[in-house]
Amino acid sequence: MLTRAQKEKILNDLMDKINKNPAVLMVDFTGLKVADLRNLRRELKSNGMELKVVKKTLVQKVLSREGIDFNVFTFPASIALIFSPEEGLMASKIVYKFSSEKKEPKLKILGGFINKNFFSADNIIELAKLPSKEVLLSQLVYTLNSLPRTLVGVLNGNIQKLVIALDAITKKQS
Repeated sequence: MLTRAQKEKILNDLMDKINKNPAVLMVDFTGLKVADLRNLRRELKSNGMELKVVKKTLVQKVLSREGIDFNVFTFPASIALIFSPEEGLMASKIVYKFSSEKKEPKLKILGGFINKNFFSADNIIELAKLPSKEVLLSQLVYTLNSLPRTLVGVLNGNIQKLVIALDAITKKQS
């Protein structure tokens, strides 16, 4: 049993982490093997993120102190919080990949907070399915590169039609 001082220290630590990290994902880890949880923690840590298992009552107190209107008790199982220093794209990708690797996933995405706004599990999964930043940038470059090429083709087509018409006129006159 934790003492009041220990609980207050945990609350302050959680509030500090929520304020420092713009993205906080909530996952259900019920049934996950200890080795799998350790591997997930290791992978998250290598990307600058942290997984913390916390009681729902403490999470609810932290959310109410931060002014976030959300009831964490709507989730039936135990929850863990994943703190991400960036907007949550990388964290959602790692958790989604980890949960979809097995036929019967034990790790379930419950939702998350990005900049203190709640997003459902479906939204987090959609975020995880987005291509990486590098892929999106390469698609943008390709699109921007193809626009001038298309314009040149259209303009060249009009000039080509003019040349053909002028050639037909000169053949007709001669």
